[in-house]
Amino acid sequence: MTAKKELDAAWGERIKEYGFRKYRGRDALPIGEDWFGWLGLNTGTRNNAGAVDVLPIVGVHWKPLAQAYQELNPQLPKSMSPTVSQPLYKLVEGPRNRAEWRVREGSGEPFQLDQLLDATVHWGIPFMESLCHPEVVADLLRPPSKFNPNPAVPWKTYPLALVLTGRRSEALDFVRKHALEVVDKPDMASKTYLEYADRFAERYS
Repeated sequence: MTAKKELDAAWGERIKEYGFRKYRGRDALPIGEDWFGWLGLNTGTRNNAGAVDVLPIVGVHWKPLAQAYQELNPQLPKSMSPTVSQPLYKLVEGPRNRAEWRVREGSGEPFQLDQLLDATVHWGIPFMESLCHPEVVADLLRPPSKFNPNPAVPWKTYPLALVLTGRRSEALDFVRKHALEVVDKPDMASKTYLEYADRFAERYS
């Protein structure tokens, strides 16, 4: 078993005490009808010596927005990607000299998960809960957004958030304006956005 699989198994046992369950391979915390708290562990090893570091990412998955996005992008696989997210270390108050948590020092040693779990419970879960409001998510998605690791995604999800918060006209204006900004650009991302803009206008006009 790889270190990542060992960590996933050990972490899953600890985090389920707080209501987390696996959904499409991700640790998710049901919060009301339309929301999942989202938790991802980016793992890395040091010098091939068996030490394992973890960079946790926390956020929320807003189900109505994810469904609307999927309907506009049926070519994409269904996923449990976060709607908005942040690295956990940015939420923890007090001094930290590194972004990662060291959870194992060497091969064969048990994982030390108490500090990571404590930070998740005391800072991660409250952050998730604070995001479970449509207007809050809409504000955080406004491009350029610092709450999605892929800067291209909020240009597509932000107008959907506007639609879901009763601002359809504003959403259409936003999409049309950005489409005009990228219409002459030759890159694939711009071409993809123009195709998205056409589908968005057809659905919501």
